[in-house]
Amino acid sequence: RGDWGNYFMLNLVFGAMILALAHPQLIQGKMVPQAGKLDIVFLLDTSPSMRATDIEPSRLERALDVIGTFTRKKPPQDRIGLVSFSGGSLILSYLTENANNILFYLDYLKQDTTISPGTNIGRALKNGLTVVAKELETNPAAAQNKRVFILLSDGEDHGQELETAVLEVKRQNLKVHTVGIGSKEGGPIPIASSDGEPVFLEDENGNKVITRLDEKTLRWLAEQTGGQFYRSLTGQELGHAFAEIVLKEREIQGFKKIVEYYDLYHEVLLGALGIFLATMFL
Repeated sequence: RGDWGNYFMLNLVFGAMILALAHPQLIQGKMVPQAGKLDIVFLLDTSPSMRATDIEPSRLERALDVIGTFTRKKPPQDRIGLVSFSGGSLILSYLTENANNILFYLDYLKQDTTISPGTNIGRALKNGLTVVAKELETNPAAAQNKRVFILLSDGEDHGQELETAVLEVKRQNLKVHTVGIGSKEGGPIPIASSDGEPVFLEDENGNKVITRLDEKTLRWLAEQTGGQFYRSLTGQELGHAFAEIVLKEREIQGFKKIVEYYDLYHEVLLGALGIFLATMFL
């Protein structure tokens, strides 16, 4: 009886090895969500206070670096537009899938030393609306894409156009997510350099003007448009804020059935090994 048992067990081992060589697979179908396209317009504050170095290397450079990383890693179908603003505003890039186009203008802003005082958020919003309108004019199919504004700034609005611009943003059902950047301690505002040393903005008494993050306007803007306010006190929070915004705003447009194949030969070989070891002990 023992010989017959061993013979039977060894046949099971050989049978399992032959089955493993046949490369058995488990076929399983599942539904995968299909993410919709997302159009993001960055509205970036480039006013003098954004050059403060309380966040290294500066508030502006940190924002440019994180936007650059975000652009490189975005899904190919998503598009990005870029608007800068201080006392005025400039459309740097209309919506594009080409990450290199956005990276070019981010690098341009890093090299730009022009000082333009003021923070005109209303003008930035109007230019953001122009970016959207231009895209819909040239590409009507883009109306199906989800559109959102992400505004990065460190302070309150100094212009006279904000309320009018917000009303138009709301009329077009666009959300503005705002990200405030600046440390609790704040920092002086560099406005020029002399012999390699920075020259800082001073008040009438000769004291350095300290800029700190002013959340009031940014919170109000986000609340008015259905967006959310994010605070970045160290610059490290920017990437997380962008990722959370995308996660909230991206829409699922349907589901696609895919078939997945799972290899089973590892399990069969492990079974054969277990039977062989059991036979040896018995």
